[in-house]
Amino acid sequence: MRASSFVVLALLISCGDNIKPERPDVITICGNGVVEVGEQCDDDDTVKDPVCDASCRFTCGNGVVDDDMGELCDTGIASGSGACPRSCDDGVACTDDVLNSSGCTAECVHSTITARVDGDGCCPAGADATTDGDCTSICGNGVVEPGETCDTAITAGAGACPMACDDMLVCTTDVLSGAGTCQAACSFTPITMPMNGDGCCPAGANSTTDTDCVVVCGNGVYEPPSETCDTAIASGAGACPAACDDGVACTSNVLGNAGTCQALCVFPPITNPMNGDGCCPSGANANNDNDCAPMCGNGVVEAGEQCDDGNSNNNDACANNCTTNIVPTAFRFTDLDLRDPHIFIDFVACNDVTDRSLLGQPSINGQLQTSIQADGNGDGLLDFSPTLVFRPLSQTAATMPLEFHFANCTAASPVSCTKSGGTVTMATATNKSTQCLTFTPGTVHPYSPAITSTPAPCFVTNPVTVTLAISGIPITLHDAQVAATYVGNPATSLANGLLRGFISEADADATIIPSTIPIVGGKPLSSLLAGGSGSCPSYSDKDVNNGVMGWWFYLNFPAALVPWTD
Repeated sequence: MRASSFVVLALLISCGDNIKPERPDVITICGNGVVEVGEQCDDDDTVKDPVCDASCRFTCGNGVVDDDMGELCDTGIASGSGACPRSCDDGVACTDDVLNSSGCTAECVHSTITARVDGDGCCPAGADATTDGDCTSICGNGVVEPGETCDTAITAGAGACPMACDDMLVCTTDVLSGAGTCQAACSFTPITMPMNGDGCCPAGANSTTDTDCVVVCGNGVYEPPSETCDTAIASGAGACPAACDDGVACTSNVLGNAGTCQALCVFPPITNPMNGDGCCPSGANANNDNDCAPMCGNGVVEAGEQCDDGNSNNNDACANNCTTNIVPTAFRFTDLDLRDPHIFIDFVACNDVTDRSLLGQPSINGQLQTSIQADGNGDGLLDFSPTLVFRPLSQTAATMPLEFHFANCTAASPVSCTKSGGTVTMATATNKSTQCLTFTPGTVHPYSPAITSTPAPCFVTNPVTVTLAISGIPITLHDAQVAATYVGNPATSLANGLLRGFISEADADATIIPSTIPIVGGKPLSSLLAGGSGSCPSYSDKDVNNGVMGWWFYLNFPAALVPWTD
């Protein structure tokens, strides 16, 4: 049979089993590789054909997957297991889905996509959002991708996420946002508001509104304390002076640091006399500055004055009108002795220290004499100088002014005295031709030496208050009177001087002995007087004056005439 005839026969056979062979005398051999009468197919036995089985009949489409025939599926299975695929999609974006072959050998092949192609829906392994548009940005993958400012897996260099922010500019606020994320970023906002201590002087600020600003001369702002003004201020507060005048005659008008922000006016007082400058400075007078008018009481004898002692005592050598000269006469005590009461110190025994020493310390009267006659501190002045000053001395007048001074008297001979800055007791002295002063009966103890009275010719003062410092103890005597006998006419000295005065017990209790005095320091004066609280004598020296309990003090003194200067 010709080959073309075999082809026609095969086609006829494939049309179905109902076709009968037209030539029954022909023998059909299945497996000879030729489709003969009665065969649907015939393949070479050496070839496995999933379509033709051993009976030369078609198997694909029979609803059974014949594995031994090489079928992968069967077209006769509509769905489910064994059904042949018509298309391939495994739902995985990163695989290529290919339908391989057809019929009962059709199968899906899924190969992994490795190429980076935008728009294929796949982000293959090793790709990221910067190399494949189908990849999403992932924080921490070491790549800065869209939507990220950095990546936390980058430890340093470009793309590393900041841990802190500092642009090294003092006038920005450094802020780290999104810390620890792939959106971490630094922002540096300019500082515009003044704030003390932040290191920034923002635009428009100055040292008065922000302590971080330096003072700038000429910025139109007065910035104390380093500026006294500002050169850019034309007028008013803070403007720098161009000239100075306080309108005061006795000051110099001085402009310091002209043209700078430290310019200021100073007005130093004029201290040197100068004719014609309109000023009479302190200490000047009409004799050395013609701008001064004569002034009585300034201590300088000027035109129209007979004298000028500079004080307000109208009874001294120069009256207050600077026209009358009154010559003062002064008598300084050359000794002073306490006669009654005596001073007692309780030490081992009751010791009368009025005229006797104790433990090497001089007696009370010895200390008084030393202080009157010696310069113990070496200042050139006698230590204690009670002085009586008459203005003037008139031994025939009924009365005369008298002053009781504790004066400054020179230690060098001849002794001369001047008025000190201490208290001056003013009194009136009365001349008498009979005895002037003695003790009041019943107010004295029979101590030895006895009190000396003052016979005529003598004077006695009216009662006054006098404070004496006896051995460093201040003793204030009330109703005190001073009397003495004149020696000579005019007198050259005073004798039989008597100072008498009263201290109340209350004042004696309140008078505390200085702590510098040994043994008795810190105790009240009353403890040293017989009859006082804590005193050691067995008797009392206490007296009564106008119903007040206390002690009358009697002190004797001589006095010598000395030159006197107010």
